[in-house]
Amino acid sequence: MFFDNIKHNLIIILCILLMINGCNDENSKLIIENNYKAEKTNKTFFNKNNLKKEILGNRITEKNNTKLKEENNNIIFEFRNERLLQGRNINNNIKEEKTRLALSAVQKMFKKNLSSSDNEINLKNNDKISTFDRYNFEKSKSINYQNIIVFLPLTGKYSNFGNKIRKSLDLSILNFGNNEIKLIYFDTGKIIDQGLIASLFNELRPKFIIGPFTREVLIKIKPFAKKDNIPILTFSNDIAMVENNVWSLGFSPEEQIQSVISCAIMHGYSKFGIIAPDNLYGKIISREAIDLISINEKNSYSSLFLSNENLNNKTNLYSTLRKYLQYSETEETHTKFETILIGGKKEFILEIAPLLAFFNVDSKFVKILGTETFNSKEIKNEPSLEKSWFPLILSKKNEQFKFLWKAVWGGTNDYFSNAGFDAGIIGINYINNLQKNLLYFNNIEGPVTGLIIDRNSYVKKPIQVMQIEDLGKLTKIKKCSKSKD
Repeated sequence: MFFDNIKHNLIIILCILLMINGCNDENSKLIIENNYKAEKTNKTFFNKNNLKKEILGNRITEKNNTKLKEENNNIIFEFRNERLLQGRNINNNIKEEKTRLALSAVQKMFKKNLSSSDNEINLKNNDKISTFDRYNFEKSKSINYQNIIVFLPLTGKYSNFGNKIRKSLDLSILNFGNNEIKLIYFDTGKIIDQGLIASLFNELRPKFIIGPFTREVLIKIKPFAKKDNIPILTFSNDIAMVENNVWSLGFSPEEQIQSVISCAIMHGYSKFGIIAPDNLYGKIISREAIDLISINEKNSYSSLFLSNENLNNKTNLYSTLRKYLQYSETEETHTKFETILIGGKKEFILEIAPLLAFFNVDSKFVKILGTETFNSKEIKNEPSLEKSWFPLILSKKNEQFKFLWKAVWGGTNDYFSNAGFDAGIIGINYINNLQKNLLYFNNIEGPVTGLIIDRNSYVKKPIQVMQIEDLGKLTKIKKCSKSKD
């Protein structure tokens, strides 16, 4: 009887152990399947004729499948024994491993020596910033490359833009370049002179120029590029610098004003107010707006220019705006203007907009127009600017490129990173078609931005007028887009 009880108890214990083991196996299988699904979603991207189907990190995953499985098994084993770690370290470990693999792939690609900065390979920095001999050009293998010189502010005031563009150019050369094409980066954040630029062109004999970011540097580069008919894709927004062989990828003030004023006129607005800073920028946007408004004799306008002195003297500022708006305490709604354009820096706009609301200019009834500067968190969340309009460049394939950018570099992309990628591809294709010379620029379209450039140095950008909604959300204004459909 005693042994019968022991035998019975042993059977029960074995059953319990089998059930526990079965539960552990099921959990293990579930975790592995989830890891597999997460990896699978990251593999599809662009068509090869446009952008790559695979992100850089996936190029080496097949070679490391065994290693990854072993590491995943180790993680699962640790998970079983340390229940308190559930949902904390496992996902982080996997994410860190994927990031490491992606960065490793990028670093391996960089070893192909497709690009270099101005202090690598053929340029030796001697730390004499402003003198002619700041760099000594060394004879090296790079002289045999088809060189693309990239002028970007990698240090200094605009370095955040410059370094983002550099990352996008690296992506373009890694995906579409070959062993004969080389990007050479030159930092324009430091002081440069004509002699230094002359030496750069003489030694490297570039086939294509990308950049610079500012008008001041472009003035120094243009004569050398023009002498040898070298195309320039600049990020400067000064369209006055555009001529044969020079294309501007920047969003110029003239283009911004043309887009938003034309949109307002198309929607029936005819009485315009213009409030701008009393400087060159204010004069440019005011002149462009007036030229468009004056096309129709039925339209009217009135301009107000405010200096820093006006802004700092609050009493004078209130008095000036009150008179300009013809404010009356007996009237609840504003009647002088149907729409008011506010142009200037973010601080200028945030100073003026609440005062307009104070003088009965309700942005829900009087249309407030702005420039690309309105595309900032502070302005989009300003109550007095709700329902206002401003122009924005919406890249054609932004969502797809965002996926590639995040997978390789992390963070977010923007118009300049998108335009940088396109500039790299256009430069590569131009060099591959040198026999066509400038005939190559025949309505060439950027694969990410969708911008189109032609032989007359004109760049058609995918501009869309947006409206600011509640909580800073944006919606598109119908019939106010400028893009290739």
